[in-house]
Amino acid sequence: MDLGATEVVERFKTEATRVGAMVYEAKDAKDAGDYVLKVAQEHGVKHIVKSKSMLAEEIGLREQLENAGIEVRETDIAEWITQLAGERAAHAEYLVPPKTIEQVAGLISKATGEKLEADPQALSIAARRALRQSYIVADMGISEASVAIAETGTLIIMSNEGNDRLVAVLPPIHVTMLDRKELVSNMEDATAKLKLLSKTVTDRKMSRYITYITGRNTTADIPKALMARAQGPEEEHIVLVDRAASK
Repeated sequence: MDLGATEVVERFKTEATRVGAMVYEAKDAKDAGDYVLKVAQEHGVKHIVKSKSMLAEEIGLREQLENAGIEVRETDIAEWITQLAGERAAHAEYLVPPKTIEQVAGLISKATGEKLEADPQALSIAARRALRQSYIVADMGISEASVAIAETGTLIIMSNEGNDRLVAVLPPIHVTMLDRKELVSNMEDATAKLKLLSKTVTDRKMSRYITYITGRNTTADIPKALMARAQGPEEEHIVLVDRAASK
């Protein structure tokens, strides 16, 4: 990385730590996975909910956690279907390998214990109902940030389903995977990048859900002084990964 990029990384680490996040700069893909597993084991994590993360997919994070006896539930519907089929993502955005609607109905019926018709709306409702319980029992949530802002230590997560917000807020521990190349200096640069990502990925002006996370959640409602650990996770972990060096 050139000096400017290095300075952005260091600024992000400083600011994210200042607002209560724990930042870990992984040496490579294996080191990133080992860190997440270490955090999970230290906290006795048994159930994890995960939103869409091609970075986690590339480093084999779910498999590593499952091999350690931890249940990992994909919450993006396409990734969940792929997981139910015992397959891997076929593409960064179009994740489900080719399947008929009848095959999808069979997979979700087996997972939910219901006999579901091959109707997209009914299957979507069944998936929503099945996944909701996963957020409630989860000990950890894992996300991937689309962009991060160095001057404030802010993570930005984009999605169109909204599952990423539940993953980031409900479990007591939240881990965010972040490719170092997604770091930008300020909000103006972040907004420009979000618009570009939305247009190129979904051909929309902006994705439906844009979630900003700046450190641990806080409140000032009770003592009229800012206090951490309000209604969100007790811990916010950020794992910085150099995707290029990990390949």
